[in-house]
This record gives sequence, C-alpha cells and structure tokens, in this order.
Amino acid sequence: MKNNKAQSHVEMMLSFVIFIGALIFIFIFLNPFTKTGGGISVIDDIQKNIIAEISSEIGKLSVIGGDGIGNYDFPLEYGNNFIEVQETLDPKKCNLYFSDDFSVGTKTCQFNSYTLGVYSKEKMIVWDKIISLKQDYDTGYSGLKSKLGTSKDFSFSFKNIGGGEITALSVSKNPPSGVNVESKNIPLRVIDSFGNINELILNIRVW
Repeated sequence: MKNNKAQSHVEMMLSFVIFIGALIFIFIFLNPFTKTGGGISVIDDIQKNIIAEISSEIGKLSVIGGDGIGNYDFPLEYGNNFIEVQETLDPKKCNLYFSDDFSVGTKTCQFNSYTLGVYSKEKMIVWDKIISLKQDYDTGYSGLKSKLGTSKDFSFSFKNIGGGEITALSVSKNPPSGVNVESKNIPLRVIDSFGNINELILNIRVW
C-alpha cells in the first residue's frame, strides 16, 4: 500500500511538472504578444511610412517628332497635370511626366508629325512632397509622428551622391546625448518640378 501511495504521489508530481513546463513553453514560444527578431524594426517601419508619404505614381510618355513644326497631342486620359522635358541630346524627343502632384502642363515642343511611345507608370519620390514633409516636421512634429504611426523620435536628411547634404530637404533635429540611435541610408530616385531625375540618399535616424 505504501509503495502504491508513493508511486501515485510521484506520478502526480511528474504530471504537475509536465503541466508547468507546457505552460512555460506556450508563454515563451507561442505567445502572440512576444516580439521576435523576424518582425519589422522601428526604423524600417518609419522608413516605409516616410517613403509612402513622399512618393507618387508617375506616368511617363515619350513623344518622338518627325519633320516640320506643329502641335503634338496625347490621349486625354493621361490628364493635364504634367511636366514636359525636351532631351538635350535628341531635340526631336520630348518626355512627359504625369501626376496629380504636378501643375497643369504646357506643351512647348513643336512636332508637325510625331510618334507616341508606350505609356508607363512608376512609383517615384517627388521633390515637392519632401518639401511638404519637412514643413510638417518643422511646424507640426507631434502631428507628423502620429501620422507616421510612431512614438519614437526621428530625423531625416537627403544627400546627393557625393555626400553633400541638401538643406532644403533635410531637418536639423539632433538626438540627445547618451541615447541609442539607429541610422539607415536608402538610395532613392527623386523627380523635381522641372522633370529632372535625381539620384539621392535618404538618411533616417531614430532614437
């Protein structure tokens, strides 16, 4: 009888230990509220939201002129907000960039006969939207943080390929001393209001 009671007691203790071990495993490894290393980091999340804030879908159409001087035309569905850029190396070719973020465009290229290229779309960073982001940062920082969905402090700057900072596109907020700062550089293509495509580096710092 004593042996049976002792054996029963051991079995109960063993079952209890297995139960507690199972609970620990669930809370440590299966807890949905536990962050894992595979999640999106804070700086990656801010980067994604900043880029979404300053980018637009840009339509592009090339016009190749023939002989003579006259007015060219394009389908109305592309809209009236565009930038016209005449290629310097090929004066008989104009590139049109379409976006609601641009002003109503003016056709200055003169082609009596012409051929339209294929219309394409591409997500691009817009210079003027970076200006707007900087203004929101300088005049309504708390509201911008809420809009970007972050409680962390951050700053950003744009540099050209040579490393020179573009003041008009950068903010001057610096982190306090002694805090950990995460930094990241992202190469981007930026279109300005003249239709120039600029290769720039976006630097984001988060603390």
